[in-house]
Amino acid sequence: MTEKIIVGPKIRFTEEGGFAVLLTNKTGSASVKGDIVEASASTDNAFAQAGVSDTHPIGVVYEAGVADGSECWVVVSGIAEVLLKDTTAATRGYWVMTSDTAGRADATLAAPPGGGISELDQHMREIGHCIESKTAGTDVLAKIVMHFN
Repeated sequence: MTEKIIVGPKIRFTEEGGFAVLLTNKTGSASVKGDIVEASASTDNAFAQAGVSDTHPIGVVYEAGVADGSECWVVVSGIAEVLLKDTTAATRGYWVMTSDTAGRADATLAAPPGGGISELDQHMREIGHCIESKTAGTDVLAKIVMHFN
């Protein structure tokens, strides 16, 4: 199916099975597909790139090349393609979190960290669960079922 299903002017379902919303790109540069984002601290109805090991992700950029200050689709639940941290692989069934590289995902853990309070902060980095395996490389996209804690 190549037809996009539009639900409204600011919401849509993607072809991959994600639910996306239209927000303003305030990353400071053109959008990058698969980039993990958080709510902008300076602009209403906007997103910024998620920081290193971020605990406040809200979604993943759906389209590349959208200029800073322009509206851009962001997947906030369902199936999304995330950019993996360079030189790391993804394994289907693994737990996925924000990585120690801004805007990138870490899909290298089979399960979230367990234990006490310090692991709770790690668990807040969760963005979902991987549904496809990918080999390590540069700018690799991997599909996940997205959800947040």
